[in-house]
Amino acid sequence: MATPELLKQVEAAYDHRGHVTIVLADGKTVEGFVYNRILKTPRMPDGDYLDVMVKDSEEKRRVRFSEIGSIALTGKNHAESFAETQARLAAKKAEG
Repeated sequence: MATPELLKQVEAAYDHRGHVTIVLADGKTVEGFVYNRILKTPRMPDGDYLDVMVKDSEEKRRVRFSEIGSIALTGKNHAESFAETQARLAAKKAEG
């Protein structure tokens, strides 16, 4: 079962709109974009994994929570860039 800290990292990685670096329990790393997160539930008994589009590759990889040592948000969060652009445009519009 995933620790509360790992679950926080999983949620942050899923919400992040940029690349993440996943350090696996064996010390290897996977860098890419998390496009899917499935938690184990009665309806999804095989859950507790992330689906990742591997950086600089066409590979898609499923990483089980049990394989993960830690997750770092390492790429630019493009959603923040969009929010910044919206704020700048709203401020410009308010100025007249």
